[in-house]
Amino acid sequence: MPRIRMPGADTTFRALRHRNYRLLWLGQTGHSATLWMDQVARAVLILQLTDSAVMLSLVIATRLAPILIFGLIAGAVADRYDKKRILTSTQFVSTGCHLFIGIVTVAGLVEVWHVFLTAAVAGTAMAFNQPVRQSLIPRTVPPEDLLNAVALNSTALSFMRIGGGALAGALLIVLDVGGVYLVTAAIYVLVIITTLLMRFDNDGTVRRRSQGGIAADLAEGFRYIAGQPVLFVVTGLSLILFVFGFPYQQVFVPLLATRVLDLGDSGVGFLAGATGVGAFAGSLFVAWKSNIARPGLQLMINMLIFGAALVAISLQETVVLTALLLAVAGSMTVTYMAFTNGILLSNSDPEMHGRVMSLLSLDRGLIPLGAILAGFLVQALGVRPGLFALGAAIIAMSALVLLLFGPRLAAISSSGATRGHHTAPQSPAAAEPPHPTDAPPLQPGQQHRSL
Repeated sequence: MPRIRMPGADTTFRALRHRNYRLLWLGQTGHSATLWMDQVARAVLILQLTDSAVMLSLVIATRLAPILIFGLIAGAVADRYDKKRILTSTQFVSTGCHLFIGIVTVAGLVEVWHVFLTAAVAGTAMAFNQPVRQSLIPRTVPPEDLLNAVALNSTALSFMRIGGGALAGALLIVLDVGGVYLVTAAIYVLVIITTLLMRFDNDGTVRRRSQGGIAADLAEGFRYIAGQPVLFVVTGLSLILFVFGFPYQQVFVPLLATRVLDLGDSGVGFLAGATGVGAFAGSLFVAWKSNIARPGLQLMINMLIFGAALVAISLQETVVLTALLLAVAGSMTVTYMAFTNGILLSNSDPEMHGRVMSLLSLDRGLIPLGAILAGFLVQALGVRPGLFALGAAIIAMSALVLLLFGPRLAAISSSGATRGHHTAPQSPAAAEPPHPTDAPPLQPGQQHRSL
């Protein structure tokens, strides 16, 4: 009997043909589930303990501040040491954090400082986890599947905005916050297993260590990035999204659910899931159509639509329209990040991937600044006016950037997706063992593409 095949499925999901990528993707799915469940549970827990928007924003800042502090070091570590071992270690630390906060909450012993301490430790683990996970993607697929793999990685994250947020919301109906954290700890155990099952030549490490140590690696990374206009411009533009955009999810979604729409604690998960619906659709679109001619220009179009969605959300009074607009906002952010990651990875040398992606993580580390700003806006103006102010600021800044740098952004082409990414040997099974272990390092500047 002939097998029924969905049109476009081979194109949309082609990166999953590769075993190491499948395992990495499954690990990303579980990891993303715990991140979104943690985001819902931690917001509910701190609001239960303090009922303060400022405390909520400070917890978010504590969770993300380690990315700013350790982001660049994490990228150098990712390029220098055993990636698989680093990834596994961060997952063990995260498991311990979730297990601890779950136990003390179930036992009725949880205090505010517990929430902040585990946020800081888990954030430190995430600071090292993200550059390693992102820089492993090119090691698991051939170059022609890179952008598809990046998009499917975003799909896992986006799907878990729905699944993770909705699961946390559903669990909060029958369990307390501590029970949710015990579930996330169990999921992390499965994530660790998928990581241990991956097999790489040199565990994904593609460069020889410099004699100068981490400091020399960092200096080399700064010199490299400063000489690449594409990397410099794209990471700089991401500041708009990280500082002014992402607080809509961490700060405003919980407050919209609990204070404005009166949906209760489980409503936080519902609204988080609504953003995930749009994010999932957006990431699938990128995976299917990964050859958009002008991805740089598309970044700013996404930001303009995103800002408009936030303004519209601030003016809505119904749950349905709020959820629909959150889906639009989620779609814009995830496609923005998918194109950004694809541009950075495809326009940089493989031995620099960890440090390049850590530069983006450094931008992400500024989210606490935006979270704190959002918290004080809520205190000063209220939930809806504060969200309106952030959306309007994003529209204004994006329009200004498009006016000043439009031609340069338009010059970034998706044709670079397979250039600057040809680590030997390259074949559909390039990431699978066996491999030579003593291939010479690539020459500086051999395979990057600049404006």
